[in-house]
Amino acid sequence: MTFLGFDRRDASTVWNFFRMFLRDRFLGSRLGTVWAVVNPVLMLAIYTYVFGFVFKARLPGADSTLAFATWLIAGYGPWLAITESLNSAASCVVSSSGLVKNMAFKTECLPLAASMLGLVPLSISAVFAAVLMVVDGNMPSWHALAAIPGILLTFAFVAALGLGLAALTVFVRDVSVMLPNLLMMVLFASPIFYPLDAMPRLLQVVAAWNPFFLLAEFVRAPLVFHRIPPLSQWLYVAALTAVLGYFTLTLFRRLKGNLSSML
Repeated sequence: MTFLGFDRRDASTVWNFFRMFLRDRFLGSRLGTVWAVVNPVLMLAIYTYVFGFVFKARLPGADSTLAFATWLIAGYGPWLAITESLNSAASCVVSSSGLVKNMAFKTECLPLAASMLGLVPLSISAVFAAVLMVVDGNMPSWHALAAIPGILLTFAFVAALGLGLAALTVFVRDVSVMLPNLLMMVLFASPIFYPLDAMPRLLQVVAAWNPFFLLAEFVRAPLVFHRIPPLSQWLYVAALTAVLGYFTLTLFRRLKGNLSSML
């Protein structure tokens, strides 16, 4: 059985590459892949301390400052996953040039595996936000289950983008250098660190359909606000992901015959 040209063996290849990327990220450290959990937990704890106990920012209608920290982390987790995935996917083919030249496998498995790296901080941030909610007395409801398809849709979206970035970076190495700055601009242009209604009225209409903002809301709204985003938003992001994925997968497969000569 195949799906988009991938079979069960390719799924195993993606999983093995994911494990390899995760292990190589912390190669030489004593704790190894334990840092994949420790690093985001430490960062999220700092955000909680700064916004919950130093600045004491409050959400409208909330009684405690911990509610704002929970809201921030629940939305920042998906963004953290997006940046981790896209930065890793953009450079994965170049950094794995030895494998591409000397092993026979579907090269498109590399950006798919690299995109999975974002699932680690995303899952950790979702659990961290849920723990903060319990501490704050705001128990998660059944709506939190909707965060699971939100996480899966986030992976599908970044995998679609990652395929295109991975192919382009082989031919234009500046892509991986420019990408972190570009993502920082997108972050502050998206209502993730601040509420949507804090933006000018005209920009709110545009930002409400920003896929990066919606992916954050697909996790934040079920967790923090106990509601499921409208079906139209899910269908919009799913359709955008499907179109983008088809385009980037086709592009990658057309270019991959020239990858070895460019590495």
